[in-house]
Amino acid sequence: MIKSNEIHVLPRPVEALPEYASSSARNTLAGRLVEAFGLTERSARAIANAVVDPSAVRRSLGGDQSSPNAERIAVPGGTLLGLRTTVWSRRVMPDPRNPRTLPSRRHPFAVDPGTGAEDSKFRPVPEPRSPQDASPTAAELVVDIESRHHLNWASQHVAGYVSYHNDWSDSIRHQGVMEAVWVVPTTYRHTDGSDPATALTTAEGSSRITAVHAILGERSADVPYEDAGPKFRGRIKKLNDALLLGPNQDDIVALRCERVPALVIVGFEPYEKSATAFPTALKSLVALRHVDPPTPWGEGPENEALADEVLDELARRSLISETEAAYYAGSCTKAEAKAAHLSDDPAVRAAAIVGLLTNPDPRFREAVRIAVTSQSTRKRINQRLLNDLATALALRAVAGEPTKVDQARRYMRHAFGKSVHGGQWVATTRTTEQLVQDAMAEVRASIAAGTVDEPGKSSLELAVRAAFPLVVDGRLNADRGTSGNDQPDRRTPGEVLDAMRQSPQGIHQLGQALRDYAQGLPIRAVDEDGALRHLEGGEGEMALNDVFLRGEFPPPGKSKARRPGDTAIDRYDNAVGEFADAVAKMNQAFDALGRVEADDGRAMVDVKGVDQRACSAWRGILSNIDEELVVWSRTHKRVNGTAAATVTERREAIAGVDVQDNDPTAGWESDEDEAA
Repeated sequence: MIKSNEIHVLPRPVEALPEYASSSARNTLAGRLVEAFGLTERSARAIANAVVDPSAVRRSLGGDQSSPNAERIAVPGGTLLGLRTTVWSRRVMPDPRNPRTLPSRRHPFAVDPGTGAEDSKFRPVPEPRSPQDASPTAAELVVDIESRHHLNWASQHVAGYVSYHNDWSDSIRHQGVMEAVWVVPTTYRHTDGSDPATALTTAEGSSRITAVHAILGERSADVPYEDAGPKFRGRIKKLNDALLLGPNQDDIVALRCERVPALVIVGFEPYEKSATAFPTALKSLVALRHVDPPTPWGEGPENEALADEVLDELARRSLISETEAAYYAGSCTKAEAKAAHLSDDPAVRAAAIVGLLTNPDPRFREAVRIAVTSQSTRKRINQRLLNDLATALALRAVAGEPTKVDQARRYMRHAFGKSVHGGQWVATTRTTEQLVQDAMAEVRASIAAGTVDEPGKSSLELAVRAAFPLVVDGRLNADRGTSGNDQPDRRTPGEVLDAMRQSPQGIHQLGQALRDYAQGLPIRAVDEDGALRHLEGGEGEMALNDVFLRGEFPPPGKSKARRPGDTAIDRYDNAVGEFADAVAKMNQAFDALGRVEADDGRAMVDVKGVDQRACSAWRGILSNIDEELVVWSRTHKRVNGTAAATVTERREAIAGVDVQDNDPTAGWESDEDEAA
């Protein structure tokens, strides 16, 4: 973008405008376009009405109807056909769903249309599709909107966003539009019963047409409904007369802006074995332009567009239904989702999205690959990209402050680790209580079996589902950097969630996060038995935060955060923490001793050894500790590894009452377990 105070080249000279083409010339071109490219009559007429010189375009097509002359543009999956020409800027309109605005949209799943602010007055304009009555190779689109007011609202939203973030007005006033805009005939169908309206619509935005219309005082949303007739001819005559008599600055700018170079997309030839559809091919062309500067879309819009394309591809392959695609895209309300027997809980929806994008089924993997590579040939379809796409879709259920939503986006992308991508889990619609119950049974069974690192599918689903409220509500963060950071560690949110789902307390806490968020309450902390924690002194309930989670669910071998209270369990937890710290320090001291080198480079302990009496005493201490650790581990397994044990029974076990007195072998390991 060139700002007014940076312009250092001569303004582009202006010349008289040609007259608006006669109806016969426009009708002849429309007929030729129908014959040459299989366009519907409405699309062909929209092109003919927008072209400055229809006769020249018709002649450029040549006389062979079976093989008309057209520019061939290679894209993944096939070849687009285009016509280079000049069009009247008032006869084309910018895309009312400019991809730059994707992250700022308010989706119905987050806010019911018409119930929020102006930016959620209507649903976002949906993705364009190929019309059913058009030839498979014809380059035309249809978009379903509620009404003309809906289109006007969307166009105004886009114009406001573009004028703030990517304003080309200054450059265009002095130079006009120099690079061709890409346009495709698009029909807007109205659900209020109004007749469809067709107009050439930009495929790549377009910020330039938005700027041109702002300069000319044209309302973009009126383009499909206006008939270029005497009024348009009179405007051209007025400008030409002003040029002869001595134009003012506004006349000169208008003369530069009334016409723009264009590439009119008129056809598509897919590869012989390609399943790529025209809308996907068109997006591929657009993506090629916006990958590089001067003004890239940025990560947010890019991921939003890719996520939409993935859903379209999955639906096109019948791997998900159109209703499910709309649900995952956030384009249905919660009431509509519930009516379709889909969950209206945003956390359940988020888990379903993650499950969809991490599905190991080769059919799903192939659909994702096709969708992504159709937009970018440089994208690596890895865990990070899938997390980005899942995050983009999941957060369409959030309508908070943009800064907070952006923060959630940066944190949530790290919430789904290797266990999520590699685990054989499935997103379900189980209630929170049922999911917590199933996950708890898994965890206790894994403790009893000694496989606590991977409890099972239910605990994994619970962690994925709870990631949404914990991150969105600001209770779990990613690494916040070094400046003023009070985080106990730098684990990713996914690593913290993994630690949580490996213990009974963590299962309780994940369930509490889901319950509190669903009820609109601040997420509260719980103790080992799932009871709500209270602040020191018993005044009020303890709210959950990132520091608490990291301190309460540390990585293996690390101690919990120190307890401020003086109850028996507080003293016990603090003593366990001190012991863990002491073991870690002992291990560090042991390693440090082994690294002390003699002059010849050998380890000093290998040269001198260590006093026999000291070694004997240390071994005795370590042997005693080792024996006690076996007993402690066995006790932990007995107390926490019984899925059916109640809180009272576990407390009795802690107090020394065996909950399995009727079983003479309860709590004992086999010789094989003991050896392990």
